[in-house]
Amino acid sequence: MITQDGNAIRLNAFHKISNYLIEGLSGLGIIALFLGVWHIGSKISGEFILPAPLNVLQRSLEIIASSDNQILLTIYRTTISIVFAFIIGWILGVIAGSFKTLARLFKPLMDIFLAIPPIIWIVISLFWFGIGSVSVIFSVFIAIFPLSFANSMLSVITLDDRLDEVCIAYKLNLFKRLKAYYLPHILPYLLNSLNIITAMGIKIMIMAELLGASDGVGAKIADARTYLDTTEVLAYVTIMIGFILLFNFLFIKPIKIIFLPWLKES
Repeated sequence: MITQDGNAIRLNAFHKISNYLIEGLSGLGIIALFLGVWHIGSKISGEFILPAPLNVLQRSLEIIASSDNQILLTIYRTTISIVFAFIIGWILGVIAGSFKTLARLFKPLMDIFLAIPPIIWIVISLFWFGIGSVSVIFSVFIAIFPLSFANSMLSVITLDDRLDEVCIAYKLNLFKRLKAYYLPHILPYLLNSLNIITAMGIKIMIMAELLGASDGVGAKIADARTYLDTTEVLAYVTIMIGFILLFNFLFIKPIKIIFLPWLKES
C-alpha cells in the first residue's frame, strides 16, 4: 500500500509537471506562428513600417545588455504601484465583502472608478504632482486599485453561507476552515487579480512615463518616436511583453498547478 500510495503521488506530480510543460510548448507554438506572420508582414510593408522580428529581437538583447537601467526603473515603479494597490485593495475588499451594507455602498463607487480611463488619472497626476516618479506611480496605483478591490470583494461575497454552516456543524477551527474552504475559494480570485493588475500596471506605467516622466521605458519610447525609430519602440514593447509572460508562466501558473490542481486554464 505504501508503494502504491508513493506511485500515485509521483504520478500526480509527473502529471502536473507534464501539464505545465505542455502549456509552455503550446505557448511557444503560438508565438512561433505569430513571428512567422510578423516576418511576412515585414517583407510586405517594409522595414520602416514593420521591422523584421530578428532585428527587433537583436535590438531587445542590446537594450537588456546595456548599462542603461530604464527597464529596471520602470519595473521598480510598477512593482511599487502593484504592491500597494494589491495589498490595500485586498484588505479593503475583504472588509467591504464581509458586510453587505459596505458592499452595496462601495459598488457604485468602484463602478465609477473602473469607468474612468487610465489616461485621465495620468493627466490628473501630472497636475497634482508634476513630472516624475510620484506622478507615474500614483497614476498606476489609482488605475489598478479598483481591479484589486473588486476581485477581493467578489471573492468574499461569493462565499457559500451553507458551507459556513457545515464548518460550524463539524466544529472546524479557523485554521481548518482556512485550509479546506476559504483559501481554495479565495486563491483563484487573488491570483487572477494579481495577474490582471500586473499586466495592466505595466501597460499604464509605460503610458504614464511616456507622458509624465523624463526616464523609464515610456520616456525611451517617446524618444524613439521622435527619431522615427520603429525598431526601438517594438524592442521595448517586446521586452515588457516578455516580462509579463515570464511572470505569468514562472509565478502564477506554478501556484495554480500546485495549490489549485482542479482548475483548468482558460
